[in-house]
Amino acid sequence: MDTIFGSIIDDYTLFRTIDGLIIILILVAVYIGIQITLTWKFLNVEADADEIISDKGSFYRNTLFIFIAGFFMIIHEFSEGFGKNAPDPTTNKFFELAAFLGLVLFMVEWLRILGRLKRKKKALK
Repeated sequence: MDTIFGSIIDDYTLFRTIDGLIIILILVAVYIGIQITLTWKFLNVEADADEIISDKGSFYRNTLFIFIAGFFMIIHEFSEGFGKNAPDPTTNKFFELAAFLGLVLFMVEWLRILGRLKRKKKALK
């Protein structure tokens, strides 16, 4: 990462900043995961899959977020195994951050979908 941000920020500070962002994303993912679980539990969805994933836009966004998470996690894992030619730890942390960001965005989208179903259920009652 020296070639990109070398004149702005040193590697150690950038590494710690990315590490802090990853910790924040993990905490957000845990919170959103709990919210999704509780919403799903109390929603009592008896609908079929067509009702849950009826919006093509949401489906495409979910697909993109999973692709981002998987792609950057694969790059992160493969680049660790290159040995002498491996990128610096800051670059690996950046790949890990991008993977977690894709996962959190996926979870946020599912929370939105379940929120719409919850509002729809309340409107029908």
